[in-house]
Order: sequence, then C-alpha cells, then structure tokens
Amino acid sequence: MLIELRGINKTYNNGQPLHVLKGIDLSIDKGEFVSIMGASGSGKSTLLNILGILDNYDTGEYYIDGKLIKDLTEKQAAAYRNSMIGFIFQSFNLIGFKTAVENVELPLFYQGVSRHKRHELAMQYLDKLGLAEWAGHYPNEMSGGQKQRVAIARALITNPKIVLADEPTGALDSKTSEEVMQLLGRLNREEGMTIIVVTHESGVANCTDKIVHIKDGVIGQIEDNREHRASVFGTSTIMK
Repeated sequence: MLIELRGINKTYNNGQPLHVLKGIDLSIDKGEFVSIMGASGSGKSTLLNILGILDNYDTGEYYIDGKLIKDLTEKQAAAYRNSMIGFIFQSFNLIGFKTAVENVELPLFYQGVSRHKRHELAMQYLDKLGLAEWAGHYPNEMSGGQKQRVAIARALITNPKIVLADEPTGALDSKTSEEVMQLLGRLNREEGMTIIVVTHESGVANCTDKIVHIKDGVIGQIEDNREHRASVFGTSTIMK
C-alpha cells in the first residue's frame, strides 16, 4: 500500500474550533489514478494539504510507502515533499521571470543536481509533453494548457512516488481541461504513476479510476470508475 490514512482528524482553532476532518480512513495503491471530490468546505483541501505534507494532522496515522509521516520539522517535511511528492496547482505556480525549461529544472536545483544534468532532464520532460520547442519561452508567452504542461513536467522531474493535482483544470477552458486530464491519464497508464486529483467537478473526477467522495470532513462513497473511464477514453494513447 503506497498511502495509508488511519483515523485522521484535523481541527482548526481560529476562535471557534472547526473540526474539518473527522476520522479519515483511506488507502491508495501504487499506480492508482484517484480523484477526491467534494464541494467547497468539504475538507478536500485540508486532506490534500495533509497528503502533501503541507499541514499537520491532530490524531491518527499517515503512512507513505510504510513511512509514518507525523510531527515532522519543517526541514524534514520539505525533504519528504521534495523526494516523494510532485505538485500540480490550479494557478500553475510558474515563476514569471524564468523560462519553461528553468521552471521545470527548479526542483532539481533544490536537490543539488548539477546545472548540466538538470537542464538535460528538464528538456527530456518537456519533449515528452510536447513542449521542447517552447523551452526558451516565458510563462506569459504560453497558453493556459501549455503552462499546465510545464507545471506537470516540473512535478514529474524528481520522479516522485505521488503526484498531487489540486484542481488542475480550474483555470482552463473545457477543451484544454479534457486534454490535461487525458495527459494525466496517459502518464498513469504508461508510466504507472500514482496520481491523486482534488476536484469539485464531476467531469474531471470521471477521468479517474477511483472517485473518493468527501462531505463535511467524512469520506462517504468510494466509487470504482474504471469501466466508465475505459468506455470514455479507451486504453489507447489519446494525447501525443
């Protein structure tokens, strides 16, 4: 089991205590393509922050690949994030004064990889995502879909165990959203990547194999969506 959450509780104490996550139990296997779906205020963003080691939980246990993730110092948390998790954000979070290839290289810079090696790897990932010719362009010269593909390349370059995508299509039009979800599906199928998408959109969730529904801090139905995904997208490579 790659991810194991057992009895996770989280309360925010900003004046009135707010019990956001209420005994979350969740298991995700290596190579699964999972969506966590819920309305605003359901607890999905808090769950994402805990999965991404961006926030602590109060009680329970969180394991990644058998390692207990609990009570880490900020330095330890940063080291785990950098080695285990790739992030894809709704707003892309690209650095405007850096080119596409420099943005993709950035996680390797923090890992101390040499300039030549990180440039070589970044170009490989941009090429894999069909963006090699855009390597020298800045974010303001690219479309939303291109920026999100740069962000995906940046998330993948450290070869993380888990890719967390936070509303990855929220800033995109419907056609580009579909292309991005197809791309994530291809990476899951062909590279065996474990991808977790947090969304409030049923259309996005339906592109994944398993849909975890969360409401009022509690996980309700966990839906096996493999047949539906296969009927819509098939098993072929959809996006080159």
